[in-house]
Amino acid sequence: MFEPISIKKYVDLYVKNNPSEKKREVEERLRDVLHHAVTGTKCRCGNPIWVVGGADAGFSCFTCITGESSPNEDYEIDEHLSYLNQLR
Repeated sequence: MFEPISIKKYVDLYVKNNPSEKKREVEERLRDVLHHAVTGTKCRCGNPIWVVGGADAGFSCFTCITGESSPNEDYEIDEHLSYLNQLR
């Protein structure tokens, strides 16, 4: 299962681990992918895109980005998880 995280917390964590990155730019990338995710953009395989991974690797799902079948406590933006839960 994904570990929910807010955009703000993820940006802070990301920039802490990647000090050459600028918070504003990371947040813009995340918000862009989140927008695409909630407006229907899907991975080339047809699965929902992974917002956290997609901010760096393009509009793809967790499996296509990592090669793993399911997340093991990997982060995903909480807004996207809420959106996906509403669809179920």
